[in-house]
Amino acid sequence: MTRHTTSPRQPRHRNGEPQGYEQGVFAHRTVTELDRLLTLQADWDTTTRHIIQRLHPEPGWDCLELGAGAGSIARWLATTCPRGRTTATDIDTGHLTGDLPDNLHVLRHDVIHDDFAPSSFHLIHARALFVHLPSRQQVLTKAARWLKPGGWLVVEDPDVFPAQSSLHPLFRKVALAGADLLSSTLGTDLRWPRTQPTPLLQAGLTQPGLHISVGTVGDHSPSHRLWQATFDQIRPALLQRDLLTPDEATELDALVTQPTFRDACLATVSAWGQRGAHLSATV
Repeated sequence: MTRHTTSPRQPRHRNGEPQGYEQGVFAHRTVTELDRLLTLQADWDTTTRHIIQRLHPEPGWDCLELGAGAGSIARWLATTCPRGRTTATDIDTGHLTGDLPDNLHVLRHDVIHDDFAPSSFHLIHARALFVHLPSRQQVLTKAARWLKPGGWLVVEDPDVFPAQSSLHPLFRKVALAGADLLSSTLGTDLRWPRTQPTPLLQAGLTQPGLHISVGTVGDHSPSHRLWQATFDQIRPALLQRDLLTPDEATELDALVTQPTFRDACLATVSAWGQRGAHLSATV
């Protein structure tokens, strides 16, 4: 495996502007973040692999995994396309370690500011990334140019719309408070994914696809464990910003552990599009 490191970018945090992902509640240096990423992998990997397999990846494909996190899909792509090269990027590659396939290249890369050569990849996949980018449409359009003609871009992000209809007022309040917290600190828009696949079409891609799955809370499922790990990690920030009171946090803990409690929380919105022979984007 070859490793290449770019220079780290400084976060922008002036006058209440978003502080940058690497300084926020999901920063890789947070002691619980790796465990949270592992719960995300356990919840999302089966769907991600199924969607990519529908695109019939070939052994010689060159693949790009943007915001690779703990690297499960990057490792899978490298073994699925053994004669190609898979590039796994993140602004912090600290979790992309261990026994990695020889054709997996780890790159420290800021998708907002950094670039790749046009027509470099047969497949680009990004999970829980674009939702956190304030300039997401511009980056989507840039990423579409990195595709070879006929290549695919697969984007998967969480959306808060199921929690908006929750019949449990406190659960609904906390879910929407979490969305507001991420919006104010990271520039996240947990309502943007539901607009897919329109953003991919605006980036010039064709042959759009869409899959939406809704996670449940209260059943100790992988979705529940991901929700719990995420809530536990952002809880201090919610309390600090008065988006949640200590009494409400205690009440919520009791609510979600009741044997009869079941509710929907975040949806996973997966969308994909293909680059044609000519790319015409509208931004």
